[in-house]
Formats: sequence, structure tokens, C-alpha cells
Amino acid sequence: MQREFEILKHSEKGCLAIKRGFSWPAFFFSWIWAFTKRMWLAGAALLFFALVIGSLQLFVSPVLAWMMGIAFGLFVGFKGNYWRSRAAEKSGYSYVSTISANSPEAAVSKFLRGETSITYGFSFPVPKIFQKPLAIVGLTWKAAFRYRLFWVLAALLIAAVVGLPLLIKDDGTARGFTQILLTYTLGAITALLGIATLWLACGTLARDIEEAQIQMVVVKPISRWQIWVGKWLGILAVDALLLAIAGGSVFFLLQWRATRLAPDQQMILRNEVLVARASAKEILPDLRGAVETELERRLQSGSINATNIPAVRKQIDDQIKAGIQSVRPGGYRPWRIDLGRAKNKLRDQPLFLRVKFFTAQSAPSGTFFALWQVGNPETTRIWQSEPMSLAPETFHEFPVPANLFDTNGILDIVFQNPNEATLLFPLEEGLEVLYREGSFGLNFARGLGIIFFWLALLAALGLAAASFLSFPVAAFVSLSVLIISLSSGTLTSVVEEGTILGVDHESGAAKASSVLDKVMVPFFRGVLKVINLVQNFSPIDSLSTGRSITWTQLGLAGAQIVLLLGGILAAIGIVTFTRRELATAQGNS
Repeated sequence: MQREFEILKHSEKGCLAIKRGFSWPAFFFSWIWAFTKRMWLAGAALLFFALVIGSLQLFVSPVLAWMMGIAFGLFVGFKGNYWRSRAAEKSGYSYVSTISANSPEAAVSKFLRGETSITYGFSFPVPKIFQKPLAIVGLTWKAAFRYRLFWVLAALLIAAVVGLPLLIKDDGTARGFTQILLTYTLGAITALLGIATLWLACGTLARDIEEAQIQMVVVKPISRWQIWVGKWLGILAVDALLLAIAGGSVFFLLQWRATRLAPDQQMILRNEVLVARASAKEILPDLRGAVETELERRLQSGSINATNIPAVRKQIDDQIKAGIQSVRPGGYRPWRIDLGRAKNKLRDQPLFLRVKFFTAQSAPSGTFFALWQVGNPETTRIWQSEPMSLAPETFHEFPVPANLFDTNGILDIVFQNPNEATLLFPLEEGLEVLYREGSFGLNFARGLGIIFFWLALLAALGLAAASFLSFPVAAFVSLSVLIISLSSGTLTSVVEEGTILGVDHESGAAKASSVLDKVMVPFFRGVLKVINLVQNFSPIDSLSTGRSITWTQLGLAGAQIVLLLGGILAAIGIVTFTRRELATAQGNS
């Protein structure tokens, strides 16, 4: 494989070839490698840091020592060949050329024969159309290290992973701690990388234009779209490495803490949190026929006004749904869950019910009793629960025995209400059956993949803004768009209420409409549709609750977030960057 080598020449010792880029021997052997290259001072310093990390493993935390060791190895790996070149120059060598070759000996041989090699920063063979964008990738990558951005972010991410478990409070259970740990650490990682990605994307292009550095690039035989794409790929390369370091630290921290728990708590983690679980829900009934039949009956009876049909139709729909969802005192509510093809894999496997209900009445204890029966007496055995005390308006999970579904994969569930209050189980989230589908490790990797897609979209947003705006304005616009996307709850309220002025909650009527509503409400509706293309995928929530992230979801996330939205932003950015007059950019900024 072709690699790049710096050729250094000494008046007495001859030529020396030193590989550019990452050094695997330096990554694995650090101070030993330094001593073999006769870099005595660097080797002594690396030996000291290796001893410090070893003491952390013995006296503080093996996980902390492992994370510090990985960061230390990466630092030495990326800096090793650079240190070696500088040490050679101090000993009398002078840089003379860069040669692309298979080995140091071949590079020196090429140089002595008078051969030269022009490279674009990546020496492995790639199609010609990609060579120039990859050169920009290399420059962006080097800039991230030169300005210490990579190391600052790596330190912040590792600090978040290590520090947050010491600061957060949980309910005292292994499951609660793990869910909070996943939520907070992954949330902090996403926030740090997201803001850094926007900042780097805006700065790497806008600064080059404002400081006239881009003019040194565009005069070379490289298209502007290749510069734009190269910078985008370079930012993604930095994000990918940082996300891998942070995600790997979270994963191994969880695994290490799990081994220190009691056996019963480890069982809970393996079955409910550190797992990839799929779900099956009741097929929602089609209520349109029943609604239209009742609407027609009321029209014929003359009990409603024909001019108010939409409101009456919605009222009838709500009444029918309430009748299905409500369980009166002493009543019961059945569900028939079709497990589908998964039934063949679920033999002898425990299932979990996840339930949520609401009530208009309160109880002195704040909880309500629940009785459950799972199974069909005609086709399967029956399991009946002991009385459960459950709080309303929150999710509850509990296991049920295996093999309670019939040969067709149908699981019958019945809830009995022994309370004096009516309970309401929503059709969409009132009850679902959870079952193990895969391993946590692969599920965790797919979750990180969706987070990486978010970062790719933010990089495209920052570069698109920087393509026609100065750095401060591009950063402001990008952050404004990010803040708007995080305000989907407010936008949803405006769209549902049909007004930007709000609703008079005492009367339940919307305030007087205005011209602003006619413009902003449709605009917010369109913005919500775009935001939902991204927010429909929630890897942090799925991972913290042990939900499965399927390959289909990962592929759909990539198509919607990167190809569709990222592609639109890339098209806008490339077109504006191509048409921009760079010669006057410095004077206009």
C-alpha cells in the first residue's frame, strides 16, 4: 500500500525516510518505541505518563485508567512521526521532499533515482475524482489537531463520561442508575459534539474566505464543490473518531459497573436495559366507519347543525376512543397482541409488559391497584398477577412468564380494575409487549450511528451558512436554526391551536386571529414536518430503555437526515459557494 514519506537528508549520514500520519508502533508501545528511535527525552516523558496511568489502574479506577490509556496512545500515535521528524532536523537532517512509496527503503530509493511524487494528502489508491476532496479532508483534519480542537473535545467528552456518574442522582437501583447514566452521558456527548461541529463547520470555510486563504486553494486544479465536500468529509472524520472514543468509553464503563452489581441487579440489567428489545402493540382499530355511521345517524335525527360537521366528527371520534380506552370500576379491558414472525424466536423467553394509564380521580396513596391475566384458557396456560400498586401517568414494566402465546403467536392480555375510579389506557401507548431481539453492543453501535447522522447534518448546515456569510453571522444563523429545531414543542402547540397568539384557557377558545397567524401557522407546520424527519429517531431514549434500533431504522435515518436534508443543505451551500466572488470577500466581511 502506498504511503507518504518525508525525505530528510544529512550531509554525512545520508537520507532518512519518515512516514507521515498515524504511527501504530507509537500507539501500542509509546515509550519503548521512542527509545528505539533514540528519542531519549521524549521516551522518558512517555514512560513517566505510562507509570501515572498504571498507578490509576491500581489505586483509582481501571475504567478511568483504560480511557486515559486510549487517549494517551492516540496522542502518541498522532504525534509520534512528527516528533521523530523534528528530532531528526535537530540532529542535522534537512527536509528535502515528500515521496509516495510502499516502505521507507523504497522512498529513499525513489528519491536517489531522482523520482518525485505529487500527492494530495492521502497516499492510498482512490479514484481520481476523490483524490482532490480527500486532500481537503487531510487539511481539515490537520487543522483540527493544529488548533488543539480535537484534544480539547476529547478531554471534555471523557470528563463528561467520567464526571457525570459522580454528579447525577438516581433512585438507588441498578436499572435507574444505568438509564440515567446513558441518558445524561449520551446527551452531553451529543450536545458537545453538535456545538463543536457547527463551530468548526462555520469557521473552517468562513475564516478561510475572510482571511483570503481560500484563494491559495481555488487557483489550483480543484473545483469548488470538491473543496466544499472535502471540508464536510474532514469534519465528519473528526466527529467519527471523537464519537467512537466517547461512545466506547460509555460502553465499557457500563459493562464494568454491571460486573460490580449484585446477581439479581445484573439479571435486571441484562433483561431490561443492556439489551435490544423490540415491541409488539395491539393493532389499532379503524374507527372511521363507526364515526361516519354515528355522524349520519345524528344528521338524520336533526340533533346537530350541518354547518358544524368537522367539530362533531372529532367529538364522536373522541367519544368512541374513550369508550375503548376506559375501564370502569369492576370492569376489564382485553388486548390481543400479534407477535408475528418473532413467535418462533420467543419460545422459553420471558416477555415484559409496558403499561401506562390515566385517571381523572385521585387516590389517597397516589397509586391504583391492577390485576393482570395473560394467556388464553382454551389454547394456552394462564398466568395471573398478584395485585399491583401502580401510579398513573407514568410507564411501568413487569415480566410475564414465557410461552403464554398460542401457536399463531397471539398473546391474550386482560386487565381487571378493582378500583373505584375509571382508568384510561391510551390506544397508542397504553400497553405494549417487549421482548429481546438482539445484543446491547450492536444496538449501541446503531444508536451512535444515528447520532453521527445528526452531526453530519449539523456539519452541512454550518458549511452551507458559511458559504455566503461571514463567520459570526454564519454561527449565529446556524445556532438559531438549531434552537428552533429544539423548540418543536412550542411549534406543535401553535399548529394545534391554530394561532400564534395563544388560547384563552378559561373559555377554551382561541384569541382573535390575525394576518400573522395566516402566515406563521402554515410556516410552522412546514418547519415541524422537516424537524420530525430528524426527531423521529431518538437513539438516546431507545438505548436508555433497552429498545431495539433496527437496521431499517438506521437506514431510514441515514436516508432522511443525511441524504435528504443534508443533501438539500449541501446543494444550497455548493451553489452559493461556487457563485461567490472570493476576491472581494475579505473587503466585504
